[in-house]
Amino acid sequence: MGAPTAIPKSRSSFAARYATIGSPAHALPTAPARPDEPMEIDPPASTRADDAEGPAPPPRLLAAGDGAAWWGESWRIFCAAPFAWIGIFVVFVVLSIGLVMIPIVGSLVHTVLTPVFAGGVMLGCHALARGRPLTIGHLFEGFQRGRFAPLVTLGLIWLAVLIVIAVVMVATVFLALGASGLAALMDVGGSTPIDYAALMSAGTAIFVVGIIATLITLVIAMAYWFAPALVVLNGETPMDALSKSFTASWHNVGAFLLYGLVFIGLAIAASIPLALGWFVLGPMLVGSCYAGWRTIFGR
Repeated sequence: MGAPTAIPKSRSSFAARYATIGSPAHALPTAPARPDEPMEIDPPASTRADDAEGPAPPPRLLAAGDGAAWWGESWRIFCAAPFAWIGIFVVFVVLSIGLVMIPIVGSLVHTVLTPVFAGGVMLGCHALARGRPLTIGHLFEGFQRGRFAPLVTLGLIWLAVLIVIAVVMVATVFLALGASGLAALMDVGGSTPIDYAALMSAGTAIFVVGIIATLITLVIAMAYWFAPALVVLNGETPMDALSKSFTASWHNVGAFLLYGLVFIGLAIAASIPLALGWFVLGPMLVGSCYAGWRTIFGR
């Protein structure tokens, strides 16, 4: 994997505006736009064999401010097809609730299938960028045309990581407290005396392990952030997608920190009016991921 390349601050990776449904003349070019180059429009969907652009190039190194710009691009993506995005979000939420209500296996299946749905909506963003319409069907594009296997592999890896972290946490709690400590803790208010000194010592150990588990989860999240997009838009294998996503996230940590701060503010604002703002912020979160992929990996 090559070293990240810097992108000039004065040059945008996007064209003037996103296409709206039925307006192919407004499509984005396939490569970052330059003032002295005319925009190129991709052929209609019927003439394209695949959406994959080929292996991802080395990730660009962005300025920290580009992290905030991803939210601006995500707003443009949402405004290009707001009703379709809201429909996609509602269908995904309903499917998610239905899956997690199934005892035991439902949550596992949801975890495994999430990257498959993510790959589909990345294709939806890519369609809008090329002047093609966005439909609710894009949510299920990850299940088609040979995309399912690599995307579900991402989900299985993510599930395995979560299980390992959970097992380590439970084992740490058990080793730190011991069987008698757990029994005493569960019998709070009963006749079993509690060794508060031992409990404090165990609490410190659990806290440290919790911090370590959080850091590991953050590292894995960095590897997963662009992975579905890299699989469906660049044809990368699951392991290559994870590796390139982590490299891009690590080298652009400044942009991601600013991106995260903006997200916290938007999440608070979206949650105030009965969480209705999430009907907009949910789709914008998808668009911001695509915007990040385009600025870091777009040709």
